[in-house]
Amino acid sequence: MSQSTARLRALPPVSLPMPRYRCPECCCGPAIVLHPPKGSVPVCARCRTVMERQPLVRPGPLLVLLTVGSALIAISIPALLTPTPPRRPPASQTTT
Repeated sequence: MSQSTARLRALPPVSLPMPRYRCPECCCGPAIVLHPPKGSVPVCARCRTVMERQPLVRPGPLLVLLTVGSALIAISIPALLTPTPPRRPPASQTTT
């Protein structure tokens, strides 16, 4: 077996994103990565409320990022398409 084949087999398999849960009652706590069995409901250890699943990417900030990025690109397009002014020859350094 060659080294490149052995290297490819040593890589770990690509995994799915880890499910993150957040307690709605315990404000501002970090998202906890849990792997509950199928059919079970995760419960907060502090306040005993049912935890909510948090999406990997929240749609609000993603929408803002796309809007601001597209606006910046749209503003820069006219500047890229205008021709540059011709260069003037350098002024002579001698004084007479």
